[in-house]
Amino acid sequence: MSCSGTVFDINSRIKSKESIRYKLEIEEVLLEISNMFIAPANLEKDIDVALEKIGMLCGAGRSYIFLIRENGTIFDNTHEWCAEGVEPEKNNLQNVLCEECPWWMEKLSNDEVIHIPDVSALPPEAAMEKEVLGKQGIKSLIVLPLYVSGMLAGFMGLDNVVNTGNWGKDDVSILRIAVNLMGMGIQRKRAEKAIHVGEEIYRSMFKNAANLILFVDKKGVIVECNSRVEELLGYRQDELIGRPIKNLIFSDCLKKLKEASDEIERRGFSFNKEYRIFRKDGRPVDVNVNSSGLKDENGHQIQTIFIVEDITERKKAEKLIKESESRYSFLFQNNRAVIMLLDPETGNILDANSAACVYYGYPREKMLSLNIADINILPKEQILEGLEQEKSRDINHFYFIHRLSNGVLRDVERYSYPILMDGKKLLFAIVSDITDNRKMQSELMKAKMEAELASKTKSEFLASMSHELRTPLNSIIGFSDMLLTQNFGPLNDKQLRYVSNISMSGNHLLKLINDILDLSKVEAGKMELKVEEFSVSDLISEVKALLTPLASKKDIQILSTVDKELTIIRADRMKFRQILYNLVDNAIKFTPKDGYVIVEARIEEDQAKIVVRDTGVGISEAEAKKVFQPFTQLENSEYGEQKGTGLGLSLVKKFVEMHAGKIWVESEFEEGSKFIFTIPLNPAN
Repeated sequence: MSCSGTVFDINSRIKSKESIRYKLEIEEVLLEISNMFIAPANLEKDIDVALEKIGMLCGAGRSYIFLIRENGTIFDNTHEWCAEGVEPEKNNLQNVLCEECPWWMEKLSNDEVIHIPDVSALPPEAAMEKEVLGKQGIKSLIVLPLYVSGMLAGFMGLDNVVNTGNWGKDDVSILRIAVNLMGMGIQRKRAEKAIHVGEEIYRSMFKNAANLILFVDKKGVIVECNSRVEELLGYRQDELIGRPIKNLIFSDCLKKLKEASDEIERRGFSFNKEYRIFRKDGRPVDVNVNSSGLKDENGHQIQTIFIVEDITERKKAEKLIKESESRYSFLFQNNRAVIMLLDPETGNILDANSAACVYYGYPREKMLSLNIADINILPKEQILEGLEQEKSRDINHFYFIHRLSNGVLRDVERYSYPILMDGKKLLFAIVSDITDNRKMQSELMKAKMEAELASKTKSEFLASMSHELRTPLNSIIGFSDMLLTQNFGPLNDKQLRYVSNISMSGNHLLKLINDILDLSKVEAGKMELKVEEFSVSDLISEVKALLTPLASKKDIQILSTVDKELTIIRADRMKFRQILYNLVDNAIKFTPKDGYVIVEARIEEDQAKIVVRDTGVGISEAEAKKVFQPFTQLENSEYGEQKGTGLGLSLVKKFVEMHAGKIWVESEFEEGSKFIFTIPLNPAN
């Protein structure tokens, strides 16, 4: 009994020590994983390391992470660890449809742990999952949902390809903690990525700025610049990239560049540094530069952004002022512009030229006794606050209302910039009266609105008059056509000629009315698209068949080529047909005998591109600019004025634009013309 009790006691102690050792291992692994995912330096590597440690600790054959894509319908095996002798499955488990594992995904969506001691014993509702797991040779597994930002983002699991069996509570606890830590790490990484995307957008805005923008690396080499460089310095962008920035700057300004670099290193930015730099042709340019540091995600400065403003003209003006007080006085007093010299601290008018005295209606002595608040209708406190800000800026531009000596209020535009006189910073202000301009703008806007209203009213009237205009004309055409059949008695030659003229003129007038009404409907917003699917090739053949008799009269061949990938398009079939008919008909009119009219159709990105090309005399540059205007008739010396309503191409343009498309003409005189239009293959609306 005592021996047996001793053995039992030893076994208990061994098991207790093993349990304690296992718990210590769990704590060590979880502590290490926790440290990795609090601030992951390399998320992908950290996940792989964590999977290995968890897999080994739990005695799994494989440990893995699956992430669901943003569309929520596909998941991928993104990370995997395999024990020795276990074949990896990661490459075979990409682009997996969620619908292939409905039982599995439902449980994960309900935040359930999927614990499968024996894959072969899965219930019937998990038949699809059973098949997938069986192909991988998995005997048992445990899977937990992975959440990122409170949303199901994937799952983490362990499996065994050797034996079936239950996974213990410790395994579940380890997985639960680990999957939460990994979710936090992924969430943090995605947030950092979003921040970087925002930074890139912000950077692209700088590239399109009005001023020259330079990106310079830590070695002082220009790595990127915007298109303003050509205008300011005469370089192409690719010519400037790769050059040290110091090579652009005059040697006596390099010390200032070093000071700016030190400021950026110390506080992150440097403002209002003036340099003289070289153009490509050697000419100097005075610039004002604001610069700031661009840091990476670890806070290390990797680049410097230089915002370069051309101040050459301003510097020249300042130099002129400083050169001679007498010259300044002459320019100041004899300038036709209204000019004043202001004290930004008090608002007092220190000087005013003759034009200013005449404009405001004060003698010079009285003018110099006034404060700017006596002229500007704003409160004096607000005026002084604005003047204080103006003296710290290089140039200022404002709109005010000023009061003249007779009490009349006038709208004015004022430019000002600070100048240094006798050691004191003053404001040099130039005032322009814009009252008449604003009144004219207001009247022009009113006239424009009235014209647009009249045009809209006209279009609505014509669109509503469709029946009233067409009905009597159809009767005239119908009865004249009946007379031409001579079913009601023969006509002599003179009668036949007159009735034919009535029919031809009536049809021409009907086409003109139809075109006007269609154009008016479009402008009035009453024309609708009836979108349907149809074959581009069939419609081109249909138009060719309709116009071949007309082309044959001039021995003109109509040819066509259709891209084999351009089969079906979604558009208004009748309007598409009218667009193509009008363009081909127009090409036939301006193509000489024995010529060609070629229709080409192909796909370009997500657009259908149709080209109608002829071998005619072409269109002059002046005519090309007005070809799509209503009632425009093209003329040339060989063919003279062609018959038509002058609305065909205008309607074509309207119909193309109704499809959210574009149309244009490419032509050289005596080289033929190409009318090109594009419309979306699958319009959004």
